[in-house]
Amino acid sequence: MDWRLKCAALYALGSAPWLYQAVQRATGSAFLAVTDTYFKLHQRHATLYRRVHPGRALEFGGGRHFLSPLLLSHAGATEVLVYDLERLSSPALVNHTIRQLRGRLSGSWPEVTDFDDLALNYRIRYLAPADARNTGLPDASVDFICSTSTLEHIPPDDIRRILGECARVARRGAVLSHVVDYQDHYSYADKTLSPFNFYRYSEKTWRWLNPPNHFQNRLRHSDYERLFAEQPLTTIETRPWRMNEIRVPLAAAFRRYDPLDLMTYSAYFVQERA
Repeated sequence: MDWRLKCAALYALGSAPWLYQAVQRATGSAFLAVTDTYFKLHQRHATLYRRVHPGRALEFGGGRHFLSPLLLSHAGATEVLVYDLERLSSPALVNHTIRQLRGRLSGSWPEVTDFDDLALNYRIRYLAPADARNTGLPDASVDFICSTSTLEHIPPDDIRRILGECARVARRGAVLSHVVDYQDHYSYADKTLSPFNFYRYSEKTWRWLNPPNHFQNRLRHSDYERLFAEQPLTTIETRPWRMNEIRVPLAAAFRRYDPLDLMTYSAYFVQERA
């Protein structure tokens, strides 16, 4: 699908979120295919969780499929809190993920009839609509916090507030694990597009190409490093993944970045509450 058509469709559907979700369900795009790559990416959270096992986990930006919460539950989390600004998931979407996990991990993996059932069988509490900037949780009450491909959809000031809230609710010894996708997300729908296509656009032009229901902040790896460094947490691991070239012209806003920074397409950050 041409990315400009997708942009126009997102604007058209933005005034009717229920219709946007209905289109996604009808086209099957709301249902996650748990590929090996996707499984390993989310399983990394569960592996890191075992450093603090047992304990309470929190994911913000839970989305639709609940792959990370289900893996955290399987890893032994006593409770998994899933925060999201909108209520995007459904039992049908979660069950689609559960069915794909049956052949990958031990356990019975029962399907659920509703979110009360999810809490009963998997200790997963779905909190949506809810705001990760202000969770309402007590200080030092969470042992593990994660997000996957969420932060790139949030404005910088709100990222600061979310990370500050994470630091507040994290217990001493808590682990925080974040995966950030720096690519132009239109490139997932339009395979002719460079993963760095949005580098070519000025801030003024990008505002027109960046609908609220597909918001991308275009921050680079060094920007995230600074945001994470602002928090009273110890960074214990950072791993960026890079491509070998960019091959798109750079708007003025991106010419100040180091070439390695511009070639970085994804990264994960692991922090600890000392």
